[in-house]
Amino acid sequence: MKSSRKKRTIQLTRKIKESARLFGADIVGIASVERFEKAPKGFHPRDLMPNAKSVLVIGKYFPLGVLRGNSKAALTKVYETLFVALDQCAYRLCALIENQGGQALPIPADVPYYSWDKRKQHGKGDLSHRHAAVLAGLGSLGKNSLLLTPEFGNRVNLTSVLTNFPLVENPPFERDLCIAGCDRCLRSCPANALRGDATVIQKECRKLHSITTGRGFKLFACWECRRVCPVQGNLFPKSNAKK
Repeated sequence: MKSSRKKRTIQLTRKIKESARLFGADIVGIASVERFEKAPKGFHPRDLMPNAKSVLVIGKYFPLGVLRGNSKAALTKVYETLFVALDQCAYRLCALIENQGGQALPIPADVPYYSWDKRKQHGKGDLSHRHAAVLAGLGSLGKNSLLLTPEFGNRVNLTSVLTNFPLVENPPFERDLCIAGCDRCLRSCPANALRGDATVIQKECRKLHSITTGRGFKLFACWECRRVCPVQGNLFPKSNAKK
């Protein structure tokens, strides 16, 4: 009985991961909820889904040209496109999981989120996708608080899906991809919002993070901490070699 259950779990995990890629994910990882013991109160997977057993984390990369370019409109549109694509992928994974007899809860890739400290101008999603990604074996956190991945460096956006299925988890990511002694992101931040401990002072970051054009469009205006980071991943090496 245990052998057949284990085989079923392995097959189901493979099916979910393969489907995630078919639905558009570029990276996929899984962590058991037991790895989230350090999650803040109210932001643990089981605070959101009491019977959760696994956290599925998926990511999509954005082009190096967007990172190196100077178009606020292009970066904004790519971000918006990725967030929609990630949410759609998460929804389709939930449908797949429930079709297999399980339950699943998609966590928004970006907005909306409930937690907001008005004084500090600090917002938090229901679950930290970047911390979940580290626990799911996808990468490590840089000094700029961004997830660094072997494949794409910091050029990924993320979302997560909670499920009551006990899936086969990835080994946690234990390497540090952030280069020792490097402080380019810290020195380049025009808002001085980075402290080097993988956190961001959001109140300071928000002052320069976005702008509203004369037409009323809200655009991302600063991505220096991404742009200057030397960790750009090992995929598309010819593009990455061009600084």
